[in-house]
Amino acid sequence: MTASLYEISADFLKALDSLEVDEDTGEIINFDAVEALGAKFDDKAESVACYIKNWAAFAGDLKAEEETLAARRKAAERRVDSMKKYLSSCMEAVGRDKVETAKARISFRKSVQVYVADEAALPADYVTTTVTTKPDKTAIKKAIQGGQTVAGAFLVENRNLQIK
Repeated sequence: MTASLYEISADFLKALDSLEVDEDTGEIINFDAVEALGAKFDDKAESVACYIKNWAAFAGDLKAEEETLAARRKAAERRVDSMKKYLSSCMEAVGRDKVETAKARISFRKSVQVYVADEAALPADYVTTTVTTKPDKTAIKKAIQGGQTVAGAFLVENRNLQIK
């Protein structure tokens, strides 16, 4: 049975804890077990990294496919809008408000839409104001790195795993 990376790590730490030094010669005893587990750890870590790379590539492929499908969907939606305008203009040209066949029923329905010609001229009762705030993290980082103290913010150093 193959050991997991977690199990290998635990065994590695146990092997490090069990190292002894021969007081007469100064030689480290049981170091072969550490070396063997180190090599085993490297092999397992490599396997996990390759697994991560495969999933990252798969996620990238999915994202590319999403973008392709979104572009195709938008093109199809534009085609639908264009064909609706075409059908509408043709029906208006011949003076028809309704067409009914075995496969489709086509008709116009009325709707009312507000058109705002001059937004500045509207009374305040008919205008909503939306304000959003968001921290400028780039400016905060530069200020802190420049030696300034920014109340409510501080820098945190992260360790991000990189697989190439």
